[in-house]
Formats: sequence, structure tokens, C-alpha cells
Amino acid sequence: MSPAPADLVNSVELAGRSACVEREVLLPQLAALREAGALSGTRAHARLQFATFEGRPTIEAVVEGQVLLPCQRCLEPCVCAIDESAQLVVVDSDSATVPGGFEPYVADPERLSLTALIEEQLLLGLPLVPMHSDRDACAAATELEAPATDATGQDKQRPFEGLRGLLGEDES
Repeated sequence: MSPAPADLVNSVELAGRSACVEREVLLPQLAALREAGALSGTRAHARLQFATFEGRPTIEAVVEGQVLLPCQRCLEPCVCAIDESAQLVVVDSDSATVPGGFEPYVADPERLSLTALIEEQLLLGLPLVPMHSDRDACAAATELEAPATDATGQDKQRPFEGLRGLLGEDES
């Protein structure tokens, strides 16, 4: 999906004016985050302070928000708080040198997509394994500790229970 014209900015011009841009983004605007599994209710607020360093546009990016992802224990939605900040320098290629203290952000400096920049910061802030912080809030924790009986009180079937014994006999 190509960015909307209002989303594209000239970072060189904004840096020259030391402009500060604030944006609110919601899940429908964040295609890569949707592909990463984000659920409805995901939202973020970004403050982007533009400046110039050694003749290049720089951005102090502060992105805060919440991303709803499936919990890896119970698969129910869990809120992952995002609080990312970065000092970026806009470069037009991966091979460009970057001054110390800055991270490169590869983009066309005259057609910079604010949503893409915000989305990248959100992706960087995602946890490796999203899960509820409180085990009690997680439905899977109670299921894993449940006794081995079904709702009728009878023992659950275990089709592979005798497999260990069979493997042990084959080894002798």
C-alpha cells in the first residue's frame, strides 16, 4: 500500500525549520504491524522532532502506544505497551555513513513517509514473546494446571501413553 500524499513529508525542509510533528496512528494504517499479528485496538502516538546535523536531516522519534497481540500462553489478546525513542539520521542508502549517536533511517529525504517511520519504531518495540504479565490473567495457565480428567470426571484418553514402554522394549 502506498502512503497517502499527506503522509509524505520533505524531511530536509522540516529539519531546516526544526519542525516538530505529532501523529496518531491506528491499526488500519499499519500494514506491517497487522502482518506481525497486531489486533484491533492497536494505537500509537508519535512525536517527531526534526533537526539538522552535518547537513543531514535528523529525527528525534518518540513513539508511545499499545499494540494488542495474541498472548503466546493463552492466545487471548494482551496489551503490549510501547515506549520507543531513537535518534535517527535520514539516509538515502544502506551504504551511507552515519554520524555517531544516530541510527540510520533509509528513505528518500524529500518524500519521507511518517507512518512508515512510526511503524518501524513500533515493530522495534514489540516483545519477542508477547504474553500477559500476570499469569493469573492468562487462561492457558489454569488449563495447564488442570487435573487429567474431563468435564464428566472420567480420565482423559491418552493414546500415546504406552509408547514409552514400547520404545523401551525395542531398545533391549
